[in-house]
Amino acid sequence: MRKVVLFLLALSVVTLSCQKSPKSVKVPVSYVIESGQNAPLGDTYIPDAGTYTMPVLVKYLGGYQEDKVTISIKGLPADVTVAQDTFSKVPTYRADFVFTTTNAVHATYPITITASAPGSDPKTYTFNLSVISADCAASLWGALSGANACTARNFNYVSTGVATGVTNELDIVNFGGYGSSTKTRVKLNCVKDSLTIPSQNIGNGTVLQGSGTFSGNTMTIYYTASSTPGGFPETCTATYTRQ
Repeated sequence: MRKVVLFLLALSVVTLSCQKSPKSVKVPVSYVIESGQNAPLGDTYIPDAGTYTMPVLVKYLGGYQEDKVTISIKGLPADVTVAQDTFSKVPTYRADFVFTTTNAVHATYPITITASAPGSDPKTYTFNLSVISADCAASLWGALSGANACTARNFNYVSTGVATGVTNELDIVNFGGYGSSTKTRVKLNCVKDSLTIPSQNIGNGTVLQGSGTFSGNTMTIYYTASSTPGGFPETCTATYTRQ
């Protein structure tokens, strides 16, 4: 009887040793590429002279937590350089692509960011990179031919665009033909080719505000003056072209 028991114990040990322990399955890392604002990569605008940092977020979603995700950027034109074109780290991490330009050509380029990780297929993300003026206001400095179409009158005049020391802003002397002692601050949005005139007292008894668009050395401005040198309010469309 004792021999039978020992035999059965030995047989169970052999059986257990022959059984293979289940292997753990390594799930590839899952991730997504976004802009630094936690949004999909979108159109990016950089100045034609200077530096610009484009943050890219490599966000961990699941899977193996120790694998690195490598991203690289391709498609830059010759006059746009990047300090580091490839990053490889364990997500979540932020990669800063720092662009440098010197008198770069104004144009729009299709750019690709490729991401890869062990055990999964590469991913490709595309967006447009546009080179724009470092200071849009510069093309509007100097003498400006103005033409006003107002609620009660139409007239032509000459104004002057003046630098303010603030990028993408300019002062217009004699805005709307309201006098050479007036000065109106205009703020430009170089990405949207739009402009705004915050509510302000420009002098000579004139208070106004407005908005509009610009392209190159021309502007179209829609504004309302709550008071004017003539003592009456008016709504006008002003068109300017640098002489």
